[in-house]
Amino acid sequence: MFELIRKTLPYFLVIYFLVRANKKPLFLLGIPFLMFMSQSIFFENAKPFQLPGSIFYHLTFLWLCILWIVSKLIYPVKKSVIAGKKTLSTIDLLIISLILISLIGLSIAFKEYYPNTKELLDQFIIWLSLFLGYFIIKDWIAANSWEDVSDFLFSIVLVNSIAACLYILHQGLHLNVYISEEYLIETVNGQEITRTFWFMPQFLPFSIIYLLVFRNKYVILKTGLLLINILAVIITYSISTLLIAGIITFLYFLLYGLKLGNLTLVFRNIILIAIAGVAGLFILSKALPANTQYLMARFSDLSSSAYSQKDVNTLEIRFIYTQQLFSKIDPYKKILGVGPITNNQSSLVPEMKGVTSDMVWAGIIIRWGYVGLLIFILLYIISIFTTLKIFFKANDIVSNLALVFFLYLISQILEGFVSWTFLSGHGLTIGLWYFAITSTLLGYYNKNKSQLYAK
Repeated sequence: MFELIRKTLPYFLVIYFLVRANKKPLFLLGIPFLMFMSQSIFFENAKPFQLPGSIFYHLTFLWLCILWIVSKLIYPVKKSVIAGKKTLSTIDLLIISLILISLIGLSIAFKEYYPNTKELLDQFIIWLSLFLGYFIIKDWIAANSWEDVSDFLFSIVLVNSIAACLYILHQGLHLNVYISEEYLIETVNGQEITRTFWFMPQFLPFSIIYLLVFRNKYVILKTGLLLINILAVIITYSISTLLIAGIITFLYFLLYGLKLGNLTLVFRNIILIAIAGVAGLFILSKALPANTQYLMARFSDLSSSAYSQKDVNTLEIRFIYTQQLFSKIDPYKKILGVGPITNNQSSLVPEMKGVTSDMVWAGIIIRWGYVGLLIFILLYIISIFTTLKIFFKANDIVSNLALVFFLYLISQILEGFVSWTFLSGHGLTIGLWYFAITSTLLGYYNKNKSQLYAK
């Protein structure tokens, strides 16, 4: 059965988005998201969306461009539906500044490594797709109503929930759903516990956030999906992922209560969540005793001296590795970064990729230097304050979406200390998608302040 799922699921998902795109062309954007989800939904088996060779890292960007153009040709939109004025937002200007830094890095690298520059240009195009993808997604989003955007985001949650179910079956119930090599295997009470991140669902925090914020419609369905995604978070056995889920849940109830002006509601909900968490942990301990014991052991290890020996890849170690790598870079390259260099240009690149996969901030400061890091910090700060302002001042779906992306931005900042988030090799093209939607929210809010206040 699982072999059949591995072969057919990605194509069923593609068909689903194509069918939905018949009336709502935004759903064509779902295909690049499927490519980003990669192994979690067996999309590595989907041809022609996954091709080996040098084209692999360009493929998502190519499909993004093709599908965007198709959506424009087949479903022409005379004017932007939800975008603001045709002016660049602060977020847009920051993205453009990163493009300029990338161009400067390319020119410096060209001079240094000329005439062996073919790989430099190829790598530059890969990194450029990160920023061009931002503008394509923003334009695509802006051509739709917020109801359609929310509907599209829910489809991403549905796909992620399917991936979460498969992940639970494999890592929680030890059914051989995935055939990839396990990251880690340990034995607890005679039972094997596997830990693998290759096929972990890519949008667990986002799914939890969306299902919390939009829980009032299709309550039974969304409650079930929420429980599935929470269980998948638990089955990751990742302390950082669990903490992030807890933080965003707490912030959700806090902000929701503050907007309603009812702090009593905040405390009541937090107490109810705590009770539900304890009850859920008790049920889990009965259903999956070895899994629960392993999870609790990881928490207890945090306070013991054995933790630093047992799990060497701690946050402290990540900072040490980053500092060691950064010390090997020429001083004059620390301001704007090393540019689009590859393995053939520098032996530091493999080490850089390894450090970046564990902490995205390391990759930012190495690729784009101190200036690039400052720009990304500004991106997050401006986006956070933008979405928070819109949440409190707007109403209805715009307010809800602002809250979704405020919480998701917080989760991505935290996740950036344990993974490579938007710099992941298979998802680079759509890596800044949440900034694109945040920028569109800002444009819409600035254009429609009076109407939003009046509601």
